[in-house]
Amino acid sequence: MAMCALRFFIVLLFTVVIFAQLTFVNTELEEFCTPNEGKSKSCLLRTLYIDEELWDYYAGFFCYNFTDESTRLNFKYNFTSYPVLCRNVSTSIPVAVLDGIPTTFYNYKNQTAMELIRKSFRTEAFFNNFLTCCYEAEICCQHDMDEYNIQYNKTHCPAVWDAWTCFPPTKVNTFARKRCIESEKYCYWDSTYNLSLWVEKTDYSVCAIAPVYERRHTYHVISLCICVGFCLPAIIIFFLFEKLRRTTRVVLHRNLLVAICIRNVLTTLTKMIIILDALKSATVSNGVMKNNGVGCRVLALFECSAKNLIYACMLVDGFYLHRIIVKSFTNDIHIKYLYSAVAVLTLIPSLTWAIAKGASQGDNCWMVDSDGYQWINDGFRIAVLSVNTFLLLDIIRVMLLKMKHGNTSRQTKAAFRATLFLIPLFGIHILFTAKKMVYDDSCIAEDIYDYARYTMEALQGVFVAILFCYANTEVHNEIRNGYRKLSIYLNQKYNLNLRTEAPHRRRTTAATYVQPEND
Repeated sequence: MAMCALRFFIVLLFTVVIFAQLTFVNTELEEFCTPNEGKSKSCLLRTLYIDEELWDYYAGFFCYNFTDESTRLNFKYNFTSYPVLCRNVSTSIPVAVLDGIPTTFYNYKNQTAMELIRKSFRTEAFFNNFLTCCYEAEICCQHDMDEYNIQYNKTHCPAVWDAWTCFPPTKVNTFARKRCIESEKYCYWDSTYNLSLWVEKTDYSVCAIAPVYERRHTYHVISLCICVGFCLPAIIIFFLFEKLRRTTRVVLHRNLLVAICIRNVLTTLTKMIIILDALKSATVSNGVMKNNGVGCRVLALFECSAKNLIYACMLVDGFYLHRIIVKSFTNDIHIKYLYSAVAVLTLIPSLTWAIAKGASQGDNCWMVDSDGYQWINDGFRIAVLSVNTFLLLDIIRVMLLKMKHGNTSRQTKAAFRATLFLIPLFGIHILFTAKKMVYDDSCIAEDIYDYARYTMEALQGVFVAILFCYANTEVHNEIRNGYRKLSIYLNQKYNLNLRTEAPHRRRTTAATYVQPEND
């Protein structure tokens, strides 16, 4: 009796609070459920047991009703109830009302209904978030609930959908947490009814997703700054010595490092000024992303261009290395043509993307791809990686042929080993992290993937600097020559008696023979 009284009281309270605005708009009841001989399945929505065949209507209604009107909706439909029959039992389902007229159901599987609901959302991305909520509600009902685990008992709270998040059966006096869905729900022991009950209100503040994203982006910023600090000395070295400034392949390596540093600085500014600011609470945030000012959109364009610049440099560098390794006796390409190719490859996708975003009145500082235009840049980048993969494989093919025909000199073997060093130069590693591929509600898999992705992105510049500057014998020799000349000058001018030993020839390394010395 106590159990029945509890259910009756909860259902009555829920009906009074949530559906106080509802009015019946039809007196002729329509059968909405499929008659069957067996027992129908019900699912638990907060405190209501909803027939599975009516679940879609309620899921769509609650996912829509709990959407933030101030930030995500152009307008919000009011709602009322629509009386129906479900297996000859009178019940009702929510219906959207516009200007006092019942307009459509909230059934997210009905295309006509969704066309009307879509009009109230500000962006396609927000509408898709609504649909995702509906799909997750459906999964919760179909796969996470059965006739046993939705019943209240003395040891566990039942499986429940709280109108946004699906919670499993949970032991009494413990929390059920959904970290990546920003929620925490408490199961407690109610001595009055001698049952385990959920606290009706889910806490969406103590385990918010914002701190998770903030930690990830902060780590990314730190990694990019470390990369810049590691690359700058290599860039200075490449500029400092005349021979390195005149060697085309070294110039291309240097330009790639410069592009990486520019991108890292712009990405750092973007994340600190826009993205990390957007993750703060409304009282602390400067609202840069929400305001969608011209400055932040210009910054987005510059960052996009800097990313494309890296890919353009990788493509030109890969093409040049392939040309001088595979076709050793071809004429050298003038550097101005290589610079022109980099400029064209950088600007065409970047400006096309910016024009498309501007024409569509893109919001959120162009940081959210709500219209699919990001594929303008992604298509270009994937094409670059594909071409560079082909070039690298062809270089390996040539090295294998040389070794097969008996040319197994130390230089050839070193060059073959050096092809492995070309992976960061050609950007092949980015194929594994180009697009987000891991989605996990526990956040563990997403954390591992994102931290690995950010680490790999930052390490590209580090590896290029190490392999083609800090560990390169040719660079070492230039530094020794420079030191010797400086020592002679200081000895003559200030009589400092510094050592001026001539540089000795060191053992060649794989990095030395990534390219022939004829350029």
